[in-house]
Formats: sequence, C-alpha cells, structure tokens
Amino acid sequence: MEKIVYKIGGLKRPSNSKIERLVLKLNKVPLLRNFGFIKQLVCKLFNLPLTTTFNEGFYCSAPILQVGNNVGLADTYILAYAPVIIGDNCSFSFRNMIVTSTHDLNDFSTVIAQPIIIGNNVWITTNVTILPGVVIGDNTVIGAGSVVSKSIPSGVFAAGNPCKVIREISFKK
Repeated sequence: MEKIVYKIGGLKRPSNSKIERLVLKLNKVPLLRNFGFIKQLVCKLFNLPLTTTFNEGFYCSAPILQVGNNVGLADTYILAYAPVIIGDNCSFSFRNMIVTSTHDLNDFSTVIAQPIIIGNNVWITTNVTILPGVVIGDNTVIGAGSVVSKSIPSGVFAAGNPCKVIREISFKK
C-alpha cells in the first residue's frame, strides 16, 4: 500500500471543514439525533450510505472514507489521513479506533499515513485499535481489546495485542 508523507511545509494533512465539525458536534445532541436529519447530514458529508448506522460517539477526522452498505460504526473514532475502505455488512461494537497514520521515528513532525481496508462481513468487537496499512479479509472477527498492527486473512477469528489469528471460522448461511 502506498504511504502518504505529511511534512511541515509540504503536503497538508486532511482535516474536517467547519461544517463537518459542527455536524459531528450536533450528532452528540440527543434531541437533534432523534429527528434523523443529523444522520443524513453526517452521511452526506462523510460519503456514507444511508444504510450506515452510528451513535453519538462516532467521529471521523477527515472524510476520506469509502463505506459499504449495512455498516454499523457505533462510536468508532476514525483518524483518516489516508483512505479507509470498509466493505458491506460490517459491524463495529463500542470504543473502536481506526488510525491511518503514525509519526516518523526520526522526525516527529513528519506524519506517515497508509490506507486501511476492511473486507465484507467483518465484525470488529469492542475496544479494538486498527493501525496503518492493515487489511482485514472478508468474513473475519476481531476479538475485544485487540491491536491490529498486521493484516489479517479472510475467514478467521483473530485477537490479542498484537492481534494474531486464533482459529479459522466459517459462517453458516
């Protein structure tokens, strides 16, 4: 996957517009969330299909997202300095983070970002952190508290810090 390098005075890091920041703040107001127009605004501004669900804790740092249909993001925090691609029928439980960037160890003012790709029919359970450059295959479950620093293949249950494959799984249809 292609790395994107953000240096001071170079390529500007993506960030939310004032409107995007305002809409994310309005998403936290229960009364406004009940009317549904905030969801429509968030979906439009962040290129999310209307079949996407999220709660008041959802946050995305920049709308570099490609999200499939029937995705539940709950209160996922997404730092998207590189593209984040999420397939169809994915479910995120609570307190998850998707982080596409890290700092250069030799120059902390330089940020290096890599895309993250999550396949179809993936369940990201609770308190999972997904780090730059990771690809998670289709039909996979990531266990609670995992730190996903390397790619995970399709059709497995993986967990731990660092996250690793525990066993193969198959979904009955």
